[in-house]
Amino acid sequence: MIEFMYHFLIISILWSVSLYAESNTSLLTGIARDTIIADLYQHKPPNPQFLTTQYPFLQKDGATFVTLNKVNRLRGCIGSLQPFRPLVDDIISNSRSAAFSDPRFRKLRRDELSGLDVEVSLLTKPQETSYANVAELKKEIVTGEDGIVLKLGEKRAIYLPQVWEQLPTFHLFFASLCKKAGLSDDCLKYHPEIERYHVKKYSEDDLTTRPMGNVGRFYDASCKVLTRQFKTFESRYGREKKSEEYHVPRAMIVPHAGYVYSGYTAFHAYRAALQSRAKRIILVGPSHHNAFKGVSIATYEAFQTPCGKIRSDVPYVQMLQKKYELKMIKKVHYQEHSTEAQLPFINHYLPQMKVVELVYGDISSQGLSAMMEVLLEDPDNLLIVSSDLSHFHRQQEAYQHDFICLSAIESVAPHHLNKGCEACGFRGIEALLLSVKRLKMQSKLLDYRTSADAFGERENIVGYTSAIFW
Repeated sequence: MIEFMYHFLIISILWSVSLYAESNTSLLTGIARDTIIADLYQHKPPNPQFLTTQYPFLQKDGATFVTLNKVNRLRGCIGSLQPFRPLVDDIISNSRSAAFSDPRFRKLRRDELSGLDVEVSLLTKPQETSYANVAELKKEIVTGEDGIVLKLGEKRAIYLPQVWEQLPTFHLFFASLCKKAGLSDDCLKYHPEIERYHVKKYSEDDLTTRPMGNVGRFYDASCKVLTRQFKTFESRYGREKKSEEYHVPRAMIVPHAGYVYSGYTAFHAYRAALQSRAKRIILVGPSHHNAFKGVSIATYEAFQTPCGKIRSDVPYVQMLQKKYELKMIKKVHYQEHSTEAQLPFINHYLPQMKVVELVYGDISSQGLSAMMEVLLEDPDNLLIVSSDLSHFHRQQEAYQHDFICLSAIESVAPHHLNKGCEACGFRGIEALLLSVKRLKMQSKLLDYRTSADAFGERENIVGYTSAIFW
């Protein structure tokens, strides 16, 4: 009777989770990721009491495994076979152990967070499997579905069902499992105890994800190439400005052209943000391809980059939707490069932060500024406004227009922008300057250059700048 009730409880948990499969994939993997980030960056960890109030099923006892993968290779996996604590506590504890206490790996470092995939598996109770010989055991095991616990004397090893993906045959699977237990690869001949269980898997691979609509155009599709490009920016910065340090930004202006043109300028801002303790990035950019009124908000659970996914702050997105009556216009986000061009930078330099993507269309600077001001008052936010400067002028004419923009940004004088500043994100810059002026924030220009600096062409050039506000 007790065993029946246990199975009923597990089925109830799995069923209640699957009712909201999309949101709870984000929820469960989010608890695991947030726990790891909290330990790496000394942030506040997830609050079990708050979570169980919002999601009552997390109060029920549950057994989980937390699996970490880096570039499709195992980076840590720790779990519980029997339920003995609330589900939320089990996820939090196993997340820490998978990241920092798996004896097969060194402790996870901050620089490994980019491209790290998190998976949470909910387990049913292991059931002992009776068999007379290996051939009979082979008939009992369902490859691809059964998780296995192998015990022989004091030695024991466990594999999740997901391991079948790497070890797809009975022989390979059990030979490896035997070795994991510290036994010979033919340990089945000694008739070890075998238990089987099943899992409900929640993986970040299953999150609803913003696709890379501009990959290969503004930034390279290869993670290796992007990483080399970032290292080139870092080396160049080290040669040019070895000791220059800045205040930690609360807001930034960054360009969004192809990395060969504006990447180094954008790098200055992301380098300045490395010490930020913000938890989320509010990414704001203009719509280049679609005309619409107001602001579109991305309701995806994650953002894809060539080097892995960045998590969206789903509850914060939902709060903004309700507060400002925002909706997502899907094609706007898929086509927009002003915000998408920032995602590989964020993934590489600020992987601990979640992202909220806002693309604005026809909206007044005052209306956009009112929203920005509220966002800037939250210390957990880092506001990034994406804009290039003048377009397609001769060099001297470009300088004339751009220096008006630069002067307005440096002096936090939004009214100066109207004296000849040309920028594709003019409204975003003006809205930001209106907000930081009211909040009495300070500014610093970090870098300015034009497309001529990349290729020497003095006709039809485009201007770029980066700046921070604190």
